[in-house]
Amino acid sequence: MAMERIEALSLISQQFPEDPVVFTCGATCREMVASGRRENHLYVVDSMGLVSPIVLGLSLGLEEEVGRRVVGVEGDGAMLTNLNSLATIGFLQPKNLLLIVLDNQRYGSTGGQYTFTTRLELASIARECGLRTWMADDLESFKQSLEEASALPGPNFIRMKIAPGNAEVPLLLDDPVTLSYRFTRWLSENTDAH
Repeated sequence: MAMERIEALSLISQQFPEDPVVFTCGATCREMVASGRRENHLYVVDSMGLVSPIVLGLSLGLEEEVGRRVVGVEGDGAMLTNLNSLATIGFLQPKNLLLIVLDNQRYGSTGGQYTFTTRLELASIARECGLRTWMADDLESFKQSLEEASALPGPNFIRMKIAPGNAEVPLLLDDPVTLSYRFTRWLSENTDAH
């Protein structure tokens, strides 16, 4: 049985407790907040396809911070809306960037319509763009992928297959300005980026 998104998010949060982690819109943000809100998390509500450019900018801004990893958590539908970011990441080669795509082959926030990942493999596209890639399909392969991708220089890309559907969690009704302020305050207090 495929892993649920909320389970994958919990593992990601545990793996990166001190690094900036940016989460895609919709159910991903809601489920991550329900699992445990953290100051080092940026919840990109209502902005599909922007996680990869945000983490690219953060990774370039923090490239001098030894040991600092910048992590983006994207959905397959959102990644498909901004595939050009993979080419840019591959061209610029930020060593501290990790992009994780949770692929349920659905647009989870708009009714569960199928995405193109039913026939396209995002990890293959990322690899062709110059990212080191992992493909995980269960708990153990995902844990191993997270550990390996955390230990190696990037840019790194993990495609994790997850079950379709969303967890029953409350809506995330925070103002995006407030969410951004919390994250940028944490970033300025915990990194050399000022």
